Amino acid sequence: MRTVVAVTNVKGGVGKTTSAVYLAGAVVRSGRGPVLLVDADPQASSAEWLERSPIAGVRLIEAPTARLVARAMDAGKEQLVVVDSPPGDEKTVRAVLERADSVVIPTRVGGPEPSRVRATLEMLAPGTRRGIVVCAARTGTRDLEETIEGWEAEGESIWGVVPERVAIAAGADAALSVVGLVHYENVLIHALDHRGRRRRVPVTGS
Repeated sequence: MRTVVAVTNVKGGVGKTTSAVYLAGAVVRSGRGPVLLVDADPQASSAEWLERSPIAGVRLIEAPTARLVARAMDAGKEQLVVVDSPPGDEKTVRAVLERADSVVIPTRVGGPEPSRVRATLEMLAPGTRRGIVVCAARTGTRDLEETIEGWEAEGESIWGVVPERVAIAAGADAALSVVGLVHYENVLIHALDHRGRRRRVPVTGS
């Protein structure tokens, strides 16, 4: 049975494309591949990444509209689909979320990030399996701990804390970081956990 994991945040610049590409890479690395990566963002960031640095076992489809993304998510024989959703395009995002089995919400610490995550959460149907991933996190800081504690107090699950690393931030300019893949493999486990249990992810700098 096909499983669709949507990577979504109404705000750009939060690590959405990085999360989508690394999740696709984690699918392959964990032996669950091949995987279909659907780039629904008109900026085509995931597509450009894979054009420059292809990942064996990851097939990409560009689908920058609601109509195209709906068709793309049903295309091919891959059992796992990861969707890089666009920021700000509510119609396309809703088309993705209607077909998603679980939703990964990348965010960062501080600033306007909480309000954007809440706006994303409001778009989800009740009972949707979802988790927050804190990207480019400075581990060991009070700001990070407060961010995690805040979301947990609101009843949200933290599926991952991805540390700030040059290798991860390098994007298509470097091969996928092993550290990044390990962290996103953990996110993948949560995304595929049909039991829907809330678990706290240990905050480490590794």
